[in-house]
Formats: sequence, structure tokens, C-alpha cells
Amino acid sequence: MDADGNSRENLSQKIYADLRLRLIVGDLAPDDTLSIRTLAEDFNVSTMPVREALKRLEFEKALAGSAKRAYRVPAILPEAASNLFFVRATLEGAAAELAINHLTQGDLKHLRDYSDAMDAAWEKGDARSFLLNNFKFHSMIYRSSGNPDLSELAETLYARSGPWLGKAIRELADKADWANEHHDILLAIDVGDRARVRKLIEEDVNWGTAFFRRM
Repeated sequence: MDADGNSRENLSQKIYADLRLRLIVGDLAPDDTLSIRTLAEDFNVSTMPVREALKRLEFEKALAGSAKRAYRVPAILPEAASNLFFVRATLEGAAAELAINHLTQGDLKHLRDYSDAMDAAWEKGDARSFLLNNFKFHSMIYRSSGNPDLSELAETLYARSGPWLGKAIRELADKADWANEHHDILLAIDVGDRARVRKLIEEDVNWGTAFFRRM
């Protein structure tokens, strides 16, 4: 591949990562539209790397093509959103059980920092900081599973469910409903209780399963 091709690929990867994070933390809500031309202007690039990034997210089902020049965040039914959280909970629970063998004391310190940041965000009512640190917490665990395929699937589902979690936290749920409950997970990791870590992670993610099932 020539230098121009490498440069475009790098740009596409950066745009992809940026948009994927927006999905994960709920900056993009269900049914939001993304214009290829507007994004190209925002990123100060041609439309080609933007189109490539959007096509990757469409392939992962995080976005849907709605027109030749635009994509949108899928506006699925609450039942389908509930199903996404259920599958995510199952995958992340399995990943957490595996991660016990790989997480270090340094990793545990980072997890505590993310949990503390969530507490601070909750006190301030800062939904975005809460969601961002929630992602950092969960992703550090599943990325430590030692199983890259499992980690990749978990993160893909996180991107697909992120707009719905963001909508729930920002618009639908009472503040008391999204208090941080990661402290017990940290204790279970610290003592190496694999079964309890799996159970607690599944319960944490299944908050979304139950929330959207009630709608």
C-alpha cells in the first residue's frame, strides 16, 4: 500500500474510534443521523475515510445506512435493546471470570480510580463522565480476559447498546437508579472470587436488560 493509502487508513481508523466512543458513551442517541459531508468537515478530511469508518460501524450493526450520504443510529424497539444488554452481560460475565487470572494490582488501582470517578460523576449528576468511566471500568476487565475474540465481541455489543444506555441514564431513569455498584466487583476481584465476579458483572450489565424489558 502506498503512503496515501496508509494515511487514509490511519484517518479512517481515528474517525472510526472517535465515532465508536461516541456510541459507547451515548453521545449519539437512537435515531440520530450522521451526515458523511458534515463529519468530513468536522474532522477536516475528505469524505472517503469518513465513509470507510461509517461502513465499518454499519458492518458491526452499530449504525445503519439510511441514505447515500447519511447513516443513523438504529432506533430499535425496547425489547431488542433489552436483548442486547442480556447478550452483553453474558459475554462480559465470561470475560470477567477469565480476567481474574490476568488482572494485576496495578489494574485494580485503575479500576478503583474509574469507580471513584463514577461516584464523583453521580454526585454531580454528570451523566457523560459516569458513562465514560463505566466504559473504562468494564473494558479494562474484558480486555484482560486473555481472549481477544471475546473482548472484541463484548466491545462491539457495548457500541451497539451504548446509545440506549446513554438514553436511559440521561432521559429515562431516576438518578438513584444509576448509582455506582462496582464496589462489590472490586472486592471480588481483589480476593480472586471468579464465580462472584462473573455473577456481579452479569447483574451490573443486566440493569439495562431489566430496564428496557419494563418499557
